[in-house]
Amino acid sequence: MKRAAAKAGLLLLILACVGQGRAADPQSRIALSLGEVLEAATRAFPGLLAAQTRQSAAEGERLAAEGGFDTSLKTQTRWSLIGLYENRNYDVSLEQPTGLWGTTFFGGWRRGTGDYPVYEGKSATASDGEARLGLNIPLWRNGPIDRRRATLAQAELGETIAAHDVDLALIELRRIVSHRYWDWVLAGQRLRIAQSLLEVAESRDAGLRERVAAGDLPEFEVLDNQRAILERRERVVASQRLQEQAAIQLSLYYRGADGEPRMPDAGRLPGDIPPSPAAKPTQFESALALARTGRPELKRLELQRRQSETELELQRNQQAPGVDLTIQGAQDFGTGNSKLNREELYAGVTLDIPLQRRVATGRAQAAAANLQRIVHETRLAEDRIANEVRDALSALTASRQRLELARQQEMAARKLEEGERTRFDLGDSTLLVVNLREIAHGDAALLKADAATNLHKAQADFRAALGSEATDASATVP
Repeated sequence: MKRAAAKAGLLLLILACVGQGRAADPQSRIALSLGEVLEAATRAFPGLLAAQTRQSAAEGERLAAEGGFDTSLKTQTRWSLIGLYENRNYDVSLEQPTGLWGTTFFGGWRRGTGDYPVYEGKSATASDGEARLGLNIPLWRNGPIDRRRATLAQAELGETIAAHDVDLALIELRRIVSHRYWDWVLAGQRLRIAQSLLEVAESRDAGLRERVAAGDLPEFEVLDNQRAILERRERVVASQRLQEQAAIQLSLYYRGADGEPRMPDAGRLPGDIPPSPAAKPTQFESALALARTGRPELKRLELQRRQSETELELQRNQQAPGVDLTIQGAQDFGTGNSKLNREELYAGVTLDIPLQRRVATGRAQAAAANLQRIVHETRLAEDRIANEVRDALSALTASRQRLELARQQEMAARKLEEGERTRFDLGDSTLLVVNLREIAHGDAALLKADAATNLHKAQADFRAALGSEATDASATVP
C-alpha cells in the first residue's frame, strides 16, 4: 500500500513538472532547441536553396543586361580576285553604346589599295589608311530611354525582387519550422504523460493484489486495474506513433551537414516547455505599420510596379519618330595623291517615322494593363496583410488566455486526483473513480502543454505577419 502511494506521488510530481522547469534534468543540457533546427533548415532546406538559386539567376539577368553596353569590335577584309579592277580593303571598327541619352560612339580604321572605278573612289585611302571617329545621338526616339537602358533598369529591379523572394521564403520557412518543432515537443509531452499514467497503474497492481488477498478489497478492483493498464498501454502506443510522426515531419527541416533529413533523437526532447515572453501591449495600428514596411510581398510588388512603369515609358517613347544626329570625322595618313590625303567632317540627320506604330502601341497597352494589375494586387496584398496581423494578434490574446485557464484546470484536476486517492485509501471510493481522476489529470496536463505550444506557434505566426524586420525566432512579440 505504501509503495502504491509512493508511485502515485511520483505521478503527481511528473504531471506537475509538465510545462515547468526541471533544472536537474540532464536532458535540459542537450535538448534540441528551436534555434538549432532553424539554423539547419536555413542552411540546407531545398526550398530556400531554390529561392537563393533564383536570386543567382536574377544576378545573371542583370549581368546580361549590362552586356547591352559592351564594346563591339568588327573587322572586314576584302580582296578583288577576278575583275577589271584589282584592289584590297581592310576595315576595323569599334562601337560603344552608352547611357548618355542613348549616344553611341564609334570609330575605326580602314585601308584601301589598288584600282577602283570612279564611283568607288572613296574606297581608296592613303598608304597608312584612314582613321575615323564619330557619334550618333538619338534626338527623340531612344533618347530619353531605349531598350538597353530599360532592360538594365528592369534587371536591376529584378535582382532586388529575387532578394525579396528569398526573404519571403525565409519568413515562411521559419514559421513552418516553428510549428513543426512545437508539434514535436508536444508529442514528446503527450508520450511522457501516457508513460507516467501507465507506470502508476502497473506499480499499484501488486499492492492491490495484496489488499485483495488480505480481504481489504474485492477482486473486482484488480480486474479493473488490469483494464486500466491495457487502456494506458494503448495510449502509449498511440502517443509513440504521434511522436514518431512529428519527428518525421520535423526531419524535413532538421538537416545534417550533408543536407540530408535527420530524424531528431527522442532523447533530445526538451524536458519542459519554455515559458513565453511576457505580454506587451501592442496596438493593431503599430503592428500593421511594421508589417507594411517589413513584408517582402509589398516590396516585391512595388518593384514590379516600377518595372512596368519602365516598360510603359519605353513603349510610349518607341511610338515617336526616330530622329538621329550623326557626326563623323575622318583623317588619312601616309603618302598618296592630294585627293587621298584628306580630312573630312560629316554631319547628318536620319529620320525614321513609323506610320502605323502597332508594335509599340500594342506593347504600351499591355504594359499599362500590367501596371493596373499590379495596383489591384497591391491593394489585395495590403488587405490580406492587415487581416493576418489582426488574426495573429487575436490568436496571441486567445492563446495566453487559454494557457492560463489550462493551468487552472490542471491544478484543479491534480487536487481532485489527490483527494480521490485519499478517499480510496480510506475505503470511501473505488479504483474506477481513481482511474477517472488520473485520466482527467493527465488530460488536463496535456491540455496545458498543448496551450503552451500553441502560444509559441501564435508568436511564430505574429513574427511572420510582421515580415522581414521580425524574422528572428527570438524577436520580441506582444
